[in-house]
Amino acid sequence: MPNASMSRRSTWTSLDLVRWTAGYFKDHRVENARSEAEILLAHTLGTRRIDLYLNHDQPLCEDELARFKSTIKRRLAGEPVAYITGVREFWSLTLTVNPSVLIPRPETECLVEAVLPLLDDCAKSPKRVLEMGTGSGAIVIALAHDHPEHRYLAMDRSVAALQTARQNARKHRVEERIGWFCGNWDAALLPGNETFDLIVSNPPYIRSSDINELQPEIRNHEPRIALDGSADGLACLRRIIESAHHYLRPGGHVALEMGYDQKTEIQSIAAAVGRYTSLRIVKDYSGHDRIALMTKMV
Repeated sequence: MPNASMSRRSTWTSLDLVRWTAGYFKDHRVENARSEAEILLAHTLGTRRIDLYLNHDQPLCEDELARFKSTIKRRLAGEPVAYITGVREFWSLTLTVNPSVLIPRPETECLVEAVLPLLDDCAKSPKRVLEMGTGSGAIVIALAHDHPEHRYLAMDRSVAALQTARQNARKHRVEERIGWFCGNWDAALLPGNETFDLIVSNPPYIRSSDINELQPEIRNHEPRIALDGSADGLACLRRIIESAHHYLRPGGHVALEMGYDQKTEIQSIAAAVGRYTSLRIVKDYSGHDRIALMTKMV
């Protein structure tokens, strides 16, 4: 079945197509073949994945088949499913994504999970939170959604990314809780203006030489500016750690996503700055070192 052409049959039901496409994807070494087949077909039909099975014997019309074939071709060409459908779920929120932003990953939910306890104590005035390099807005939107009592600021050097983030914030009704500005890390901030309780970021941290070793759908489609962390992968992480204390209140926190093998370097950078205490490394759901948490000395 997977090697047969779709055009050889006159009638296709949703279940037929899920089975055929899953086999076809598997033959072409597409990971998560069945789930991706379901996602693309549900997207084509404008329905839920479960409805593909509830209405499993419903035949597709020619226009639906043509549109579904188009998504199959795009996926086999290496385009990520999230860019084909235009959406990705993060923290149970459906976000718009496009080639101007990195596709949110499950491990980044660990960053949200790690900082939420830092926002629980609002006995005093609302906390001020800055996200550097917001991309799709996934992190700041998740935080603002769960903790609407605080004040948020999000920056990115990409205007297109900021437009996408604001669209997502409007979708989830948190745009009014978030201020937005275009800038390159701390370049637009005033040193000594210690106004933030938390600075959070998922910056580029992949070594430049490792980019070409990434999966084709990542290296050929996702924005390199959001992936490439320089020769050692640490340029952006280093810049944030070295500068963040200028903008944090005493006792404020920095929370960063990092590469699984960058723990020692992050510890060394923080120690050299000499303005942080309580450095803690949090593992992701796969057991890899992923999140660095540090506190500005009082």
